[in-house]
Amino acid sequence: MKRIKKTSFIKLALVAVVGLLNFAIRPTVIAGSANAGKIDQTKQTAVDSSTGVDEQALAILKKATSYLTGLNQFRLKGLAAIDVVQDSGQKLQFGSTAEVTVKRPNRIYASRTLDEGDVRRFWYDGAVATLYEESSNVYTKIPVFDTIDETLDYLETVFKDPRPLADLLYNDLSPLLKVPLSGSYVGESYLGVTACDHLAFRGKSLDWQFWVERGEKPLIRKVVITYKELPGEPQFVAHLVEWDTQPELSDAIFQFSPPEGARQIRFVTLRKNDSEKGGAQ
Repeated sequence: MKRIKKTSFIKLALVAVVGLLNFAIRPTVIAGSANAGKIDQTKQTAVDSSTGVDEQALAILKKATSYLTGLNQFRLKGLAAIDVVQDSGQKLQFGSTAEVTVKRPNRIYASRTLDEGDVRRFWYDGAVATLYEESSNVYTKIPVFDTIDETLDYLETVFKDPRPLADLLYNDLSPLLKVPLSGSYVGESYLGVTACDHLAFRGKSLDWQFWVERGEKPLIRKVVITYKELPGEPQFVAHLVEWDTQPELSDAIFQFSPPEGARQIRFVTLRKNDSEKGGAQ
């Protein structure tokens, strides 16, 4: 029987940082017109000649990132799926659900349940990042920095693997406005009953799409990332189905207490001052 490739424990556990996200996508809510997915080429759109990014798309993205960084704390729940390309070229999709809690400038808690039932959790308390795998009852602790931005950059260097959606947790989201080589405003799109603006961007190694809720709370409701430089161009898809922008939080949420019988495993990392900066790719 051929071995089925899945993403590794370390990759999946860290993605739970955001894990937001590697959340598991179960398309509960995608709706649109028959022409959704086709950009209307007859419309004249203003494009920033220096970047090739449609000005309307950039303005909506800026509004969304400004709103998100303006939240002192938030909790979100999501569903996601990621393609894993097999040696044969076949794509298999693996899903998960996740919950992420952020308290700026230096607290994160994330839990992630894989589609086979395994649960992974992540705590960041401003000094130490802890990853815990519930099925094996093992955890590891990693000394990190005292801000979310520096910690996420460092973890990306340590694991040598970007985390889908991690950029949305940063205190500073301005790099997201500078990364695209081109971008388009696709049009209005409904996720269930939620009216969104559909944006599409292209980069050197990634293409990505955002669905941004219309109205006073421009929350990002869906993300699709295409990894153009990987064999088979796999995709990561996340539905951010529930946002709480005013959660009641205590510091205890971000503190790890080892469960009974839990075993700590040593994790060898680079020294913090040897790390290179990561961030939006």
